[in-house]
Amino acid sequence: MAQTAPPPQDNTPPPGYQAPPPGYQAPPPGYQQAPPPGYQQQPPPGYQQPAPAGYPPPQAYAPAPGYAPQYAPPQHAHDGFYLRLHLGGGYAEMGNSNGYDTKFKGAGASFGLAVGGAIAPNLIIFGNLFAMGISDPTLSINGVDQGSASGTTTISGIGPGIAYYIDPYNMYISGTVAAMQFQASDSNGSNTYESDIGYGFQGMFGKEWWVSQDWGVGAAAEILAAGGMKDKNDPTTKWSGVTFSLVFSATYN
Repeated sequence: MAQTAPPPQDNTPPPGYQAPPPGYQAPPPGYQQAPPPGYQQQPPPGYQQPAPAGYPPPQAYAPAPGYAPQYAPPQHAHDGFYLRLHLGGGYAEMGNSNGYDTKFKGAGASFGLAVGGAIAPNLIIFGNLFAMGISDPTLSINGVDQGSASGTTTISGIGPGIAYYIDPYNMYISGTVAAMQFQASDSNGSNTYESDIGYGFQGMFGKEWWVSQDWGVGAAAEILAAGGMKDKNDPTTKWSGVTFSLVFSATYN
């Protein structure tokens, strides 16, 4: 059978076709034409337009009912009003040396009250009232014990003081310069000896532990020394004393 020749191809360009200029090169595969000027790409699905400048921020997140917010507890600080109480016991000697050495000595009780305020962090100034008393002390004359003397001998003082606290250990050191007085009474409460005002010093070194935001309790060593206390009946006689005590303290600050 004779083969039929294919129809001739029509290479005539379509209407409006413009031939590429001389030197034109076809773009590589995957080439994307740049968008025309002014073209704006559409945002992807779910896109939210940002709020304009000055738009109020969204409301704060509200915690679920029953949720307890977590926060750091306030730190303890020594500032503001100051109150310190102490009570304890120790050893005391009180006497004079007018021709013959008269001395009262023995175990006794110590107490004190300091009230003031902070003038800087951990630095306190206060007014201090304190005393040390011996019940039925041992009496000695010229170094010879005469046995127990019925009654009470006390040495007390009042004056301004200062304390400094060492943090974070809550340890403190304090000192008071005071006006001091000596007194001795018999078992009936009648004064046997009494002095005028003399001078003295009370010092404490202690450590406390916080039991609340403002209260601390602890213990301290106390020393008390006094002199120059003239006897009211015999001004040539001067009384003096020294005490050492261990005390419990409670401080509000």
